[in-house]
Amino acid sequence: MNQSKKLTVLIVFLVGFIFGISFLTVSKFFVFNSSVYAQTLSTNSTEIPDPEDDNYFKYFPMFREAYNVIKREFYNKDEVTAKKLIYGAIKGMLENLEDPYTTFMDPSISKEFNIEMAGSFGGLGIQIDIRDSWLTVVSPIEDTPAWRAGIKPGDKIIEIDDITTKGISVKEAMNKLRGKPGTKVTITIVRESINEPFKVPLKREEIKLKTVKSDVIKKGNKTYGYVKMLEFSMPTGEEFKTQLKGVLDKQIDGLIVDLRNNPGGLLNVVVNCADDFLDEGLIVYTRGRQPENNADYTAALENTFVSKDLPMVVMINQGSASASEIFAGAMQDSGRAVLVGMKSFGKGSVQKTYPFQDDGSQIKFTVAKYFTPAGRSIDKKGLSPDVEEKMWYDMINDEEKNALVKIQTTNFIKEFLAQSPNYDEAKVLEFQKSLQERGYKVGKKSLEWMIKMKKSESSLPVVYDSEFDNQLTKALDVLDNYPQYKKPFKVYKEAK
Repeated sequence: MNQSKKLTVLIVFLVGFIFGISFLTVSKFFVFNSSVYAQTLSTNSTEIPDPEDDNYFKYFPMFREAYNVIKREFYNKDEVTAKKLIYGAIKGMLENLEDPYTTFMDPSISKEFNIEMAGSFGGLGIQIDIRDSWLTVVSPIEDTPAWRAGIKPGDKIIEIDDITTKGISVKEAMNKLRGKPGTKVTITIVRESINEPFKVPLKREEIKLKTVKSDVIKKGNKTYGYVKMLEFSMPTGEEFKTQLKGVLDKQIDGLIVDLRNNPGGLLNVVVNCADDFLDEGLIVYTRGRQPENNADYTAALENTFVSKDLPMVVMINQGSASASEIFAGAMQDSGRAVLVGMKSFGKGSVQKTYPFQDDGSQIKFTVAKYFTPAGRSIDKKGLSPDVEEKMWYDMINDEEKNALVKIQTTNFIKEFLAQSPNYDEAKVLEFQKSLQERGYKVGKKSLEWMIKMKKSESSLPVVYDSEFDNQLTKALDVLDNYPQYKKPFKVYKEAK
C-alpha cells in the first residue's frame, strides 16, 4: 500500500513538473510575441496587451493544432512546408482586417517595394513590359547605360546573357537585368528597322528613378511652368526643388503641378514639397491609436521659396492618391492653389512597415488616418476639384471604348501608317470610315489619338501633350483667368 501511494505521488509530481515546464515555455512564447507587438506599434509604451482580452490563450492553440494536422496529413507533402504555411497564415491574418493597405510582403516583393521607395537601384535604365509575348522596351531612362547605348522604345529583348526571354515575366526579367553596379550583362535586341538581331553589352550603374518632369508652356504672351510628379519617393523632394527652381528662373506667369495618376509615397517627402509653397500653418496631421502615430506637420517660412502671388493650379484625377492628396488638400484648404481635374482616389491612411530580419519579408500596416489642415478626412472620400474637367476618354461611350481596345489588338494602325506615312485629315476620315464599315465604331479624335500613340512608340515620351489633354487645356484656361478662381488665403494653426 505504501509503495502504491509512493508511485501515485511520483506520477502526480511528474505530471505537475511537465505541466509547469510546458506552461512556462508557452508563457514565454506569448510574452515574447506581445513584447514584439508593443515595440512595433509603440516604442514609448510599456503597456503589455492582455491576451485574455481577445481569448488569446483559447484561439492560438487552435492555430497550432491546425498547423500540425495539415503538416501531418495533407496529401501533397511538397506543399506543406513551414514557410508556405506560416506565410499563408500571416497573409490570412492581415487580409482578415479588411484593410487594403495592410499586407504581407515576401522577400522578393519586399525587395521591390524597398527599391521603389528608395528610388535607386543597380540596373540598365529601361522600363519594360511584355508585348506580343516578348519582353519589350517601353522607354529608356535618360542618361543611363541603356539610353547611351541607343536602346529605343519598341526594341524587343529576345535574350539576356544568351538565354531566351520567350515566356519570361516582367518580374523575372527585372531580376535578371538588375544587379550590382559595375557588373555586366548582354542583351540581344530585335528592332523593326534592322533585319538581324544584334547584341548589346552593357554595364550596370546605379539608376536613380526620375520622379519629376518639368517644362514651360507658351500660351499667347504668357509663359506657364509645368511640373509633373510621378510619385513621392525618397529622391522626389530634392528633385522637385531643383526642377521647380529651374522653371521659376524662366520668369513664369503661373505654375501647374500635375499629380494625376500619382499613387503617393512617403509622408515626410510630400510635407517637404508642400513646404516649398506654404510659409506657415498646418500642412497635414495624423491621428492613430498610439501617441507616436499622432503628428502635426507645419510649414516653416525658411523653407518656402515660391511667391504666394504666383498663380497656381494643381491637377488631380482618380489615380491621385495618398501623398498626392495630402499635397492637393493642403493647397486647396490654404487657398494657395486651384484644383483642376477629377475627384481623387481617397486614400487617407498612414502605413508603417515591420521587417522580419530572418528572411527579409515584411508587413505593411495602417497605423493612422491623416487629415487636411481644415480637418477633412479623405479616406474613402477623396478630394473634389475646384474646377471639374473629365478627360476626353472618360466622355466617350462604352461601345467606342471597346472598339479602341479591339483595334489596338490588330495591325490596322500599323498598316495605315505604312500606306500613308504623310497622312492628312482626309486620309484619317477615310480610314475611320473603313473601320466603321468593319464594325469598329470609333470617333475621329479617338482614332487620331491611337495613330499618334503608335507613331510615338519609337520615341521618348514627351513631358506634356496639350493636343490630347483637355484637362491640361482647362488648367491653362484657369491660369489665364486666375482672379475668377482664386480663393483667399487661410492659415490653420491647430488640428481640429
